[in-house]
Amino acid sequence: MDLVTIAVFNTSVDAHLAMGRLEADGIECFLKDDNTIQINPLYNIALGGIKLQVVDADVEIAVANLRELNYPTVFDTSPPTEKKPYQTLISFLKYFVAVVIVLGMLYFMSFHSS
Repeated sequence: MDLVTIAVFNTSVDAHLAMGRLEADGIECFLKDDNTIQINPLYNIALGGIKLQVVDADVEIAVANLRELNYPTVFDTSPPTEKKPYQTLISFLKYFVAVVIVLGMLYFMSFHSS
């Protein structure tokens, strides 16, 4: 019995709602990393979210049911697009301007406090 991840959720509530719907349709499913993320939500990013898993024989019907309910599945995600060079430059300039403003404020505050 191999388990296949069919959907990933950021919150436990969404994961349990999807799981409950699949179980109501007679599909056995499991949540991976749910308890860990409930204990410490900061682990959500590190663990990659709460994974909804089903037995490999039920993947097709479970994915069809989730799509019918407008839940995103791992099979629906498109590959990430590559950033264009000008987008990287704009991001760098935003951070640079923010750093200059903060350093200027710190200098101004230290200059007037003496």
